[in-house]
Amino acid sequence: MIRFLDHAWHLAHSYRLHALPATFAYYPVGTRQWDQDIRPQPPNFRGEVTEPNPNDYDVILSHLDNWVDRSLLRATPFRLMNLIGMEAGDDAVRITIMHGTPDNEQNRRNIVRLLDNAPGGPPFLVCNSRAAAEGWGLGPSRSRAIIHGYDTAEFWSYKERIKLAATVCSAGDMSRIYHGVPLLERVRQAVPVLWVGHNGDREYFPTYVEYRDFLASLLVYVHPGQASPMPGARTEAMLSGCCVVTTSNNDAAQYIEHGVTGFLCDEAGDMIETIRMLLADPARAYRVGKAGREAARHFFDKDRFVADWLDLLGGLGVRG
Repeated sequence: MIRFLDHAWHLAHSYRLHALPATFAYYPVGTRQWDQDIRPQPPNFRGEVTEPNPNDYDVILSHLDNWVDRSLLRATPFRLMNLIGMEAGDDAVRITIMHGTPDNEQNRRNIVRLLDNAPGGPPFLVCNSRAAAEGWGLGPSRSRAIIHGYDTAEFWSYKERIKLAATVCSAGDMSRIYHGVPLLERVRQAVPVLWVGHNGDREYFPTYVEYRDFLASLLVYVHPGQASPMPGARTEAMLSGCCVVTTSNNDAAQYIEHGVTGFLCDEAGDMIETIRMLLADPARAYRVGKAGREAARHFFDKDRFVADWLDLLGGLGVRG
């Protein structure tokens, strides 16, 4: 078994990573910890280790997003994990998962500088979309895109669905544009879209089961994000049979065929017209959602995701 030392960051992403034939111990950084209301602890979760011996691990993970150059606190876990990896010497394999895309060229340079100056040298960067990997511009010797994968059996789909359009997202001041909040606000002026998440109409669902049950009964899922690389929430909606109305950025068109397995709308007018049409024709929304579910089960399968990670780890010299 491959032994990972990780830290709590985006738990939905970490939960998917636990599909690997590996064990995961977590170094506590700040107040972040595994929240079982977000995702249940997988069987290969080995809990927290406050004084890790880096030589006990094959891979040391760190995480970044595109906002770390605006908040020193958001870069602290990255530096701590790479300090631990540096203590393991030349045998340490350090990988950073990048959860965002560059805002602009200055932002890109700032993040690359942070990577270049990491303790122990630059870690290998894994991005969540091909567009993100191209945007950070490190090339195949230092970075790779690995598109997420799911245990598709975890998501179910009801034939009877609520005639409702909804989105599940959270956005603070730094991430309003990134998460498409201005677009969402314009759309909500014309058509009803239930906003689940911080700063929305209601808070997140208290349990993972309730969240999945909501998606399984929802007719239309709206994703207004502008730069998020392959957002998991959109894929989870597709796997649940929702008819997804989304923007076309970050490789979306490679996985969604417009009008067949979902709808790609970058302008508020197009998104409003599409949502109105689908709510007025729930039979069509159901058909497209069903086709989108099958597409998601094909593109975002756990076995492919695991194979991509094992290929990368093998190339970096990790042997389980």
